[in-house]
Amino acid sequence: MEVIITYRHIESSPGLQTHVETKLEKLKKFFIRPIKIHVIFNVENSRHVAEITLSEDHNAFTSKDDGHDMYHCLDRAIDKMEVQLRKHKEKVKNHHGKGLKT
Repeated sequence: MEVIITYRHIESSPGLQTHVETKLEKLKKFFIRPIKIHVIFNVENSRHVAEITLSEDHNAFTSKDDGHDMYHCLDRAIDKMEVQLRKHKEKVKNHHGKGLKT
């Protein structure tokens, strides 16, 4: 899993980076192949924005959240991503082997 972290209008923080790495560990269970995750932290006025883009083979997933606390925004964005990935995994799992005669 390749993780790229981009900071816009905010200083990089080792605490934020370790928080990202620990929280993204729970997304590993949805994938077999290595994936690429791009996390973007942005500050606009007093609004903090956390955006996550996840790329795997031919699929791309995006989640975004904003608020007053960057850590809380990241947690909610990861939760949104987890919901998307769970739906996708169920969709692939349920459609596997459809149309085959037994």
